[in-house]
Amino acid sequence: MPIAELKKLYNYDKGSTLNAQLTDKRTGDGVILEDITYSDTRGNDAIPAYVLSADIPGDTLRMPAIVLGTGPDGDRDKLLDEATGLARMKALVMVASVPIKPTGDPIADATAMAAAVLAQRRAFDLLIRRTDCDGSRVGYAGHHSGAALGAVLLGLESRITAAVLASGTSRFSRWMVKQKVPADWHGYLDSLSRFDAGPYVAVGGKRPVLLQFGKQDAVVPAAERDELTAAVAGSKQRKDYDTGHDLIGFQAATADRTAFLKQALRLS
Repeated sequence: MPIAELKKLYNYDKGSTLNAQLTDKRTGDGVILEDITYSDTRGNDAIPAYVLSADIPGDTLRMPAIVLGTGPDGDRDKLLDEATGLARMKALVMVASVPIKPTGDPIADATAMAAAVLAQRRAFDLLIRRTDCDGSRVGYAGHHSGAALGAVLLGLESRITAAVLASGTSRFSRWMVKQKVPADWHGYLDSLSRFDAGPYVAVGGKRPVLLQFGKQDAVVPAAERDELTAAVAGSKQRKDYDTGHDLIGFQAATADRTAFLKQALRLS
């Protein structure tokens, strides 16, 4: 399917309300943490998310926006330490709970994937609309399913100026079909392959991309890691670590993501 047709899967009214609701707000260790919910315009009107920023009294600094993408469990708390570190560097960081739970139903799962992409696009909307945001500096970093969504976003979002795809794959549909194998798995793959990375990451752009992989990753085959790396257009760098699939809890990978975003987004 041509990229122009694929983009139609993610159309939404950019002027629609985000319906953002603040449920809690905490300050500590130099960071303001807002616990919110917001809408993806497709019926999910209470997506939970954290928004973190530096606590600098009286400061009128406009901060770059960074959206962090969770893994399939949608556990935003796993990324809270990383988000806090970026916020301390004067970034405006959002971590939404966007789980990916394949059911084996191609229609339901395709609908869920499109909605998940929309949830992350709306996260950018929410941050960039804030008066303390510098919309010319926008980053995304996602792990596993968050990387799969990030790959799609690279083909849709000209607002992204730097991206990290950690433990990503060129063919996320293959991971999905393995979670709950349907009777007609050929048909399932035909339906879900429209969310595979290739056409999206091939879209040109000035944004640098960091790809991170575990050398012993048992979830993403080496061939898919290589295929994703080759498909990404533009400025890119790849780093492989002596570990498995989990690059959220692997310190060297976290440090490299932080350093990459610091340079690309000109963080403090």
